[in-house]
Amino acid sequence: MANGNALRGGHGKFTAAPLTANCRSLAELAQHACVGVSPFNSYFKRARVADLCQWALPRFERVHFHLPDVPSQYTLTAMGMPADKARRRAHENGLKMRNRIRDGLFDATGREDTELCLLDWEHLRANEAFQRLYRQAQHWFTADLAFRDMCLNASRCVLAHRMPGEPTEAQVNEAVRYFLADIPLLIDTPQIAGVESSVYVYHRTTPFVEALFGNRLPWSPSPHQGYLVLCPADGGE
Repeated sequence: MANGNALRGGHGKFTAAPLTANCRSLAELAQHACVGVSPFNSYFKRARVADLCQWALPRFERVHFHLPDVPSQYTLTAMGMPADKARRRAHENGLKMRNRIRDGLFDATGREDTELCLLDWEHLRANEAFQRLYRQAQHWFTADLAFRDMCLNASRCVLAHRMPGEPTEAQVNEAVRYFLADIPLLIDTPQIAGVESSVYVYHRTTPFVEALFGNRLPWSPSPHQGYLVLCPADGGE
């Protein structure tokens, strides 16, 4: 559960609630925000992405948008889509979201330097800090039952929301490959982005995120890593 009252200031279309007291301190420090954008989530319409740019850029010294474009294919293959088609669909949706981010950044700043603000798979797979953290996520998934169960439950919820019936264990084990690729950005974005501190910004929280930042899992975020729940001020989706 988010900690305390929403932060003041920023773009009036959102309320921002830090997850913990440390998250609040990092958000108020405002050195860096990593804004999560999900390629297949209808929440991230063009207008919403533009509003996120308008909210984040004036508040933080630096901003990145995390776009898990390639890993999103594993949700599609878990739902039964052939691998080649899933890769194409993930690529197409990734391009669509890149264009929304580009346009939102241009409207907010007048600049066209999207690449400097983007953490997509092309950037992350070449990032040594990300790859090290990604290997650690895979290690904990294999080595610790509680960590594994929470990852699987998170992926199960995603699938259950998108498909009829209860997903099979095989489907969940496929979909979790997407989730594991997200975890490094929740653990230590400062190492990945080369900044002193950062908050991950998303429109909701999850049991996994709450357990992670509540230090209830064997692996905890860096003390320089925060999490900010950024919700529409009108409560809409």
